[in-house]
Amino acid sequence: MTAPFVAHAATRAPETGTRALIADRRAGESLPAELYVSREFFDLDVDEIFSRSWIFVATEAEITDPGDYVTITFSTRSVIVVRDDDGRVRAHHNVCRHRGARLLTEPSGSTGTLVCTYHSWTYGMDGRLEFADDQAPGFDKSCYSLRSVHVRTIGGLVFICLADDPPADIDEVAAVVEPYLTPHRLA
Repeated sequence: MTAPFVAHAATRAPETGTRALIADRRAGESLPAELYVSREFFDLDVDEIFSRSWIFVATEAEITDPGDYVTITFSTRSVIVVRDDDGRVRAHHNVCRHRGARLLTEPSGSTGTLVCTYHSWTYGMDGRLEFADDQAPGFDKSCYSLRSVHVRTIGGLVFICLADDPPADIDEVAAVVEPYLTPHRLA
């Protein structure tokens, strides 16, 4: 995805599938029509671009009090952005670690805990599993915390990144834009 467009190599044997369409694109020409309507290409875009980038998802003003949350959904992914009891902004995958059910279905709201409707597994705002009824002896709750998502606030704007190792340029972005955002008190 980040490779520059290259001229079509007439000698290369044709490939099949989405990656082949990308590899066979011609410099200076539109992408093949299939790439604009293909679910496979859309999923590839989400995986290769959106899941590896910092994405603006909310303002701090939307989650001013402890327990306030917004849910962000793109493609098959859902993320909870929440303010914890200490006033920090946190982000977690919106998936119960037990059976994979969505924890929150509303786009925004306020809650004291994150409770799965399937078996009532209960998580704190920090993502730690607080309650899981009827587990085997030796069950270690600390192994079943919610999967956290990288989150960063800049001048009252909330950004998330789903990558294991998010791009480090967020500090440079913050240094440039924060002086312009701060006077507007977006938080």
